[in-house]
Amino acid sequence: MKKKSFVVYTAWRSYFELLEDPVLVRELLYAVFDLAEGKEVVVTNSKVRTALNAIEPTMKEDLEAYEARCEKNKLAAQKRWNNPSDMRSHTDAMQTDGDNDYVYDNDYDSDNETGNDSDIDMTVLPSQDIPSVKDVIEASRIRGVDMSEKEAEAFITYYFYDLKGLLNGKPIRNWRNLLKSWNDHTLIDPETVMGVGHDGYIVYCGLPIDIQKRIDEEQEKFNGQLTRATVKAIAECRKAV
Repeated sequence: MKKKSFVVYTAWRSYFELLEDPVLVRELLYAVFDLAEGKEVVVTNSKVRTALNAIEPTMKEDLEAYEARCEKNKLAAQKRWNNPSDMRSHTDAMQTDGDNDYVYDNDYDSDNETGNDSDIDMTVLPSQDIPSVKDVIEASRIRGVDMSEKEAEAFITYYFYDLKGLLNGKPIRNWRNLLKSWNDHTLIDPETVMGVGHDGYIVYCGLPIDIQKRIDEEQEKFNGQLTRATVKAIAECRKAV
């Protein structure tokens, strides 16, 4: 994949200042861009050539590091797409703190603050405090969140039955505050937007580097799955092509 950017170091400023002549400064600037884009570099002035010789080693080191990183990501992506692992559900991988921030955790043992296993019965949580599927969908609609009946059921199950209506040992203050983060960070199988096996890998290779990096990080963290927000970003990228 062709590199779309490169780093300009503040230390290079002195090379441009020593040229003084704006024409030579422009020649050096174009030469730097040509070098970054892998084009043939044509320099006619000896001062410009000297300055470029000082800059070039750093640019080559950056390019080599970039290519090595891309190759590493490519191999990791190939391994994931060719050998899909068992996926974990949202309830096994995500926890929100109730203030629209989310913290991922692998352990939901529901221990209380004293360290003893918590066997809280749902009777501790008044039934009227547990929202219905209709309540969740309506609250989501008001907040501009797209949530299906199935997702609403999963939301209720996770927060009010799996977590017993508690977050970090404290009662959930307002479940409506959790809707946006749930929608953005629900874990989804990447095949739904990228395809299976080789086809999925081809789609991956055609995505921008920042999206690839995001996919790599999330698949590593969530055993091959992606957050809804990332799936949406992938879909938008594919529409733009």
